[in-house]
Amino acid sequence: MSYGGGLGGIIGWMFLPQLVATWTLKIVHALLSRVAPGAVPRANTPQHQLHQRLAYVFVIVMYFAYSLWETERGLGDNYYHMLGVTPASFTEGQTRRNFRKISLVLHPDKNTGTEKQFIMVQHAYNVLSNPVLRFVYNHAGAEATKCQSCSSVSDFMLAAIPRRMGLYIAYVMGNAALQVFRIARYGTYWRYIAIASFAALELIMMASTRDPLLIRILFWVMPHRTGFEVAKILQQAMVCFFIGLNQIGPQLIPYENNVNTLSLAKELVKGIGKVKAEVDGNIKRTAAIYHDTGLKKHLRKQFQKEMQLGATLGSSKEFQDEYSTKLNNERIKSV
Repeated sequence: MSYGGGLGGIIGWMFLPQLVATWTLKIVHALLSRVAPGAVPRANTPQHQLHQRLAYVFVIVMYFAYSLWETERGLGDNYYHMLGVTPASFTEGQTRRNFRKISLVLHPDKNTGTEKQFIMVQHAYNVLSNPVLRFVYNHAGAEATKCQSCSSVSDFMLAAIPRRMGLYIAYVMGNAALQVFRIARYGTYWRYIAIASFAALELIMMASTRDPLLIRILFWVMPHRTGFEVAKILQQAMVCFFIGLNQIGPQLIPYENNVNTLSLAKELVKGIGKVKAEVDGNIKRTAAIYHDTGLKKHLRKQFQKEMQLGATLGSSKEFQDEYSTKLNNERIKSV
């Protein structure tokens, strides 16, 4: 299990960043005080709080990078590495020659205690020497090649889809549980977007004969990994990002500056209702003054619309005088 997403990794995400950030800031301030003493802010000042947040974000980003490195290392050797080739440089001839050399060294008849290694290398060669199994291994992993009733690529992929998509269903259910219990409130929308994106990425990998562009780009960084392994590292990056976002969110946007979207919407609707009621009341009271003046009905309606606009924008003295004069002129004309 990888460090970034296992139980130890989650505990690390919960406690280590704050501790490391505190010591990092102390060390930075100690060094900075010798070079530029005036640049070190006093404790409990807004500037010092900003330094604390920046130190925390820096530690989270570094821990995120470390978790990904630990994840990549935790994948271990793949079938290509066992046979001394890479996915990019794979050729059947070179793989066959390497297998013969390795099998002579690991054969149980020549070396005792190497039977398990010999079986693993032999299984790796059987998979990579078969074009169908090699494709399935590259795009869906070693587990997908174990289907006994499958014969074609489509058979293997269809059998692997429920197992792979079940992982994303678990992600969605976990995200929903976090919402229900009001845990990890930061980045909820982006978590769902990321889960859907990675699920689509895996489906594309399984359905296409060519790796998606993102996977091909990452091959430059990890040429010894298969597309499936790169996708697993990206999945781990997604999980680490979810945890890191919930850690960084309160630092970038302090709690007192955050509002619940639903509460904000309710308050906004409530405020709009109060303003509308106040505006309508002012219009009715003003129009009632001229109810028996003989002002034509359509002129009263026009005036009400103009007054509603004016009351919405603001009822200054100049505004009131202007429309009072206009109303009186219309009353005189109608007499």
